Amino acid sequence: MHVVIRADGGPDIGYGHLIRSNALAEEILSRGHEVSIATTTPEPAGFVFPDASEIIGLTSRSNPEPFIDQLGSIQPDIVFTDAYPVDTEYQMAVRSEVPLAVLQDDARHAVCADVFVNGNLYASNLSYEFVGQRPELCLGTEYVLLRSEVRDYIAAEAPFRENPERALVVMGGSDIANVTPTVIRAFDGFDLQVDAVVGPGVPESQVEEVKSTAEAVEADVQVLRDPDDLVERMFRADFAVSTASSTTYELLGLGTPIISIPVVDNQELIADALRDRSAATVLERGAGKEELRKAVREYKSNSVLRRERRAIGQQLVDGRGAERTCSEILSVVENDG
Repeated sequence: MHVVIRADGGPDIGYGHLIRSNALAEEILSRGHEVSIATTTPEPAGFVFPDASEIIGLTSRSNPEPFIDQLGSIQPDIVFTDAYPVDTEYQMAVRSEVPLAVLQDDARHAVCADVFVNGNLYASNLSYEFVGQRPELCLGTEYVLLRSEVRDYIAAEAPFRENPERALVVMGGSDIANVTPTVIRAFDGFDLQVDAVVGPGVPESQVEEVKSTAEAVEADVQVLRDPDDLVERMFRADFAVSTASSTTYELLGLGTPIISIPVVDNQELIADALRDRSAATVLERGAGKEELRKAVREYKSNSVLRRERRAIGQQLVDGRGAERTCSEILSVVENDG
């Protein structure tokens, strides 16, 4: 079976769509099927997706015609899309050619698809509009797409220290709001080993600012540029400071307590859902050093809260979302066959 994944990502728009689509690609490939990636960002896609995936460059994010032309020559069995510009019209154009699975984080577009995926905490609370036959619905964290390395660590037993020693700062692949320096300042004076992760899309000028900030504070801060062992560091951290992005679900599954900061509009839904479930310490967008210091101090001194957050996270995310989503997508073709 041949699956085409339509996704974009990179320094300007973030890496989240590529990373979670990669989780699906890994699962499809593990089952012996073929995967191609159709993208307007071929270089970041080539960096994220497995070597076994074919990368197909597109000239437009929002115009479906170049993609439809590619489908005519590729002739896949099904298409999976994870890109905001894939609106209702785009979906209808693709589905007229081939079965379609759509991942969408919200209800911004009416959905025309055979399978609809929203793996977010809030997915079941939204009101969706569908065009044509109602798709198979894959809603909630049962279907959140996590890369295989994260799933492997979820299956292990995370360490728990009554007195925390390690913290992690991970503000996304490009840190588009440049929050990392503020977060590092919040650790000034705390007796913690802090891994401050700088993603692959962060401009060099921001990297230098992060490094100079780390040198200026009285804390053991190590600045790491896109480390190969990031998931292990997430797993071993006593708590993490993160954007309210797809990284949230990795941390929940790993049982790592979170201080969450939404930095763009589409992260507010995740932040609200975390608050509603008491699944993280959620700060307001634009939170400053003092708000962050208060949150760090609370985790540093309250092991009961960290245990509670660990348990809630692992209950919410079991790491099998890619398996479930892959099965639903492939069943469309198998049932038609």
